[in-house]
Amino acid sequence: MMRGRMFSLVRTVVVLAAVVVVSGCGATVHGTSVAAEIDVRTLDVGTSPTSPPKLSSRLSDLGYRRLEAARMSDAVLSPHEVDGKYTGGAAALAHTEAKSVTFYLADAVVPVLQKYDFVVGFSTGSADDSRPLTKATHGSHEREGLVITVLRFPDATAAQAAAKELDTVDFGLDPENVTVTLPKYPTSSAHWRPSVPTLGSTTAHGVYVVSVLADARTTDLTRLTEMTQKYLDAELPELDKFVPTPIGKFNTLRQDPDRILIRALHAGGVVPEPDGQGEVVYTARGYLNYILDQGGRFPVLQRAGVDRVAMTPSVLVFRTRDDAAATEFVAESVELGAAVDRRAVDPPEDVPNTSCVQDYSAQTSDAQFRCFVAYRRYAALLLGRRLWETQQRAAAQYALFANSR
Repeated sequence: MMRGRMFSLVRTVVVLAAVVVVSGCGATVHGTSVAAEIDVRTLDVGTSPTSPPKLSSRLSDLGYRRLEAARMSDAVLSPHEVDGKYTGGAAALAHTEAKSVTFYLADAVVPVLQKYDFVVGFSTGSADDSRPLTKATHGSHEREGLVITVLRFPDATAAQAAAKELDTVDFGLDPENVTVTLPKYPTSSAHWRPSVPTLGSTTAHGVYVVSVLADARTTDLTRLTEMTQKYLDAELPELDKFVPTPIGKFNTLRQDPDRILIRALHAGGVVPEPDGQGEVVYTARGYLNYILDQGGRFPVLQRAGVDRVAMTPSVLVFRTRDDAAATEFVAESVELGAAVDRRAVDPPEDVPNTSCVQDYSAQTSDAQFRCFVAYRRYAALLLGRRLWETQQRAAAQYALFANSR
């Protein structure tokens, strides 16, 4: 079976760890107020910029591939959407080169991906208790959940051949592996070790290969098979609806087609090109794949009608249904998580629709303060190491929203 180590992107995506260092007032805040709004030039924003950041008109080839991988995330269901009991996530990763796939699949599959000209891919996962596995030999018996990797190839012929070889390579890594047939998907390849409560399967579907790792607490092959087939029942129609960008046309993609990224605070006043996870805009479904507490946070996103999420190393911006939804999104977001793990702290002075908390359970010290800001139909989350600087950045974010109309 697949083997390896746990991999999590919580720090880089959900727990945003970058800190913007600011010092005092004195920054020039552009823009003017309109009726019933504050004059944002009066806010204490430190040295943070408040004008919309500049966006490059052209990206590198890798940058465009990362945009396509981000698009693909909308077609890859978190297992939480398929079965609501899988509430714990944070196993997501976009793939633009074969080596990154080895966080989820055996290292030996890399030559297979290269042989069949792997294009882009996306992995996600969620489980019912603790974080999902990424590979089969780590932490079995601790949870029930699924980890998914969807890989795109140039055509269906390449995908079918790759799927067979991927299973063959993985099957040969352990002499205890036993072939398994998925009754609803007889053309899929699957195997398990009877002493380990995981089932790995590989399914070719059009230009895609869908790899599913099902994980349980007991060696119940019937249950593992049911979990796998239930996911495939939901996922394959989503892939059918997705329209991939033709190979050779990736450079027609735009980094910020809906003007979401330019509403996110960027310390340097410039939007960098996609870095593999950030500086892209996800759909709500794509963003769900990165959330740790999927059971708690996804309903908040749904109630607010969030349809786009701009992800940067230090800020998240959410586009909600309308102004009221953005305000409610902030109010609900600050209450997420156990009450014992947080306390309310002062929001930035004179900034409306802003709430801040100190998070005692933060993964890093860079994320112990959280400020949420709402402006019209947009909301933002900013994290920081120190309260005063997080407050200043939140004020700057509000001013940026006002200046981005």
